[in-house]
Amino acid sequence: MRGALLALVIATTVAGVAVAAAPRRPEGAPATCRHQSSAAFSKSAGNLVVGPLVLVGAREYSSPEAIARFGGQKYPAVVLAGHRITVELSPTVQRSTSLLYADDHWRLPDGERAIGDGHRVVEFRACATGRGGSSYGRSKATFWSGFVLTTVPRCLKLRIWVDDERTARVAHIPLGKRCV
Repeated sequence: MRGALLALVIATTVAGVAVAAAPRRPEGAPATCRHQSSAAFSKSAGNLVVGPLVLVGAREYSSPEAIARFGGQKYPAVVLAGHRITVELSPTVQRSTSLLYADDHWRLPDGERAIGDGHRVVEFRACATGRGGSSYGRSKATFWSGFVLTTVPRCLKLRIWVDDERTARVAHIPLGKRCV
C-alpha cells in the first residue's frame, strides 16, 4: 500500500513538472477575418501543411539570392474555416526575421518593409464557416497575403499551436538554407 502511494505521488509530481515545463501558447498579433484576401488554392506537395494551417509554397526551397533580393519570401497563409492558429518564431531570430501577416501591417504606408514591421508571433483567426472568401482544395478557408521577412538565409523553425492544443507542433521553412 505504501509503495503504491509513493508511486502515485511520484507520478503526479513528474506529470506536474512536465505540464509546468511545457511551453505556453504565446499571445500573438492578430490576423483576423477583417483583413482576409480571397483566392482558391489547390493542394500541392510544395505547401507546408500543419493541421488546418497551410503556408502556400513554404516547403519549396528559396535560394539565398532570392532571400537577399526580396528580403524574405511570400507565403500566403491559409487556415481552414473555424480554426485558430498561433505561429511563433524563436526569440533568437527576432532581430533578423519576422512574420508580416497581422492586421496592423495594413496600416503601414506602401513601400519597403523592415523586420520591425512584422511580428515574432501571429495568431491567425479564420472566419466562421460561410464568411471566409477562400478555399483550400474543397474546404472553406480564410487566406492572408503575407510575407516572412528575413535578412539571413536560414532553415526557419516555426512553433505552431492549433486551436486549443496545449503543445506546439514544429515545422521548418527552407529560407535560403536547406532544412536537413
